[in-house]
Amino acid sequence: MSEAKMLLAIAGLILSAFISSGAQLTVTSTPSKAPSFQDVEPIPTHTDESKHRKAIFVAARQPLTDGDFDTLEKTAQALRDSKESYIHGSWALKSFYLGVADIDYSLPDAQCIEFLNKIRAWISAKPNSATAHIALAHALIDYAWKARGIGWGDSVSGEGGTLMEERLAEAQKALEEARKSPTKCPEWWATAQSVALGQSWDKKRYFALFDEATKLEPDYIDFYSNTVLYLQPRWHGEEGESEKFIEDHANERNGVDADIFYARMVWSLDSRRLDKNLFDAHPALSWARTASGFDQLLKRYPDSLSVKSEYARLCFKAHDKKRASPLYQQIGLNMDVRVWFDDVASFRVYRKWALEE
Repeated sequence: MSEAKMLLAIAGLILSAFISSGAQLTVTSTPSKAPSFQDVEPIPTHTDESKHRKAIFVAARQPLTDGDFDTLEKTAQALRDSKESYIHGSWALKSFYLGVADIDYSLPDAQCIEFLNKIRAWISAKPNSATAHIALAHALIDYAWKARGIGWGDSVSGEGGTLMEERLAEAQKALEEARKSPTKCPEWWATAQSVALGQSWDKKRYFALFDEATKLEPDYIDFYSNTVLYLQPRWHGEEGESEKFIEDHANERNGVDADIFYARMVWSLDSRRLDKNLFDAHPALSWARTASGFDQLLKRYPDSLSVKSEYARLCFKAHDKKRASPLYQQIGLNMDVRVWFDDVASFRVYRKWALEE
């Protein structure tokens, strides 16, 4: 059996087990506990969640490469039906779309076009597939940002800006085609939000899209995290507007779920790495409420390395050494590669600050 087929078989087993359960994925880890501070090399650690995400990615990318479009359709529908989600709230469905649509910005244009053509072949074989058209839109958005670059607006070349507009317009057309299908996929609205961000939709138009999305699927957390990004002052919001959005939508929830939602929104914003210090850049964010949300997440998932790692990261940003120290003790030398983005230097600095007397 080839390595690719072996990975696909493993992915299938993982998917079958989780999809059949219909439950939220509980990610556990066994941290290697460190004593008091030692400046030693961390251990890059892939959690169960990271492995599961990778399995779904492979379970999508391989059939796309092979032209096995029936498998793609069945896998996407199974993930939509199961509503399987991770501890930070994101659905496993998102990993599927990354598998069939994510474009590496470092690739030359010829390889990007080759990849896009694989999705177009899927559409040719399944012209009524909402999933295929959404995948094309997602890939075209990536391709648009590749042309623009990720810098500030004044760094974008005239050619890059034009290419971005053309590719986003094509992505919008793909979404219009997807909408003709009776299949209602929450990722349609999440992808449309990305088009809206790139095309600078005004707030009235954007929030009409948001309201439609959340009426369809109020628990699809990307609708909210995408809006937090849209409301950043560097995009289309005013100072404090994204923080108020987080607070208002947290307050719509009951009991501990309110603070958990708040913590998940802060987690999502931190994962974008837009600011050197999240709480300095967003003084209206409540650290007390963020910490309360993470405390509740730890009660639900006491063995989660990801929750402990993100909580520990944010403690440093909030200058909360009292909460940070026991977290870093529990984490030990295990550096969750998804939370830390392989940033060994920051992991060591934060850990030293937390554990050194």
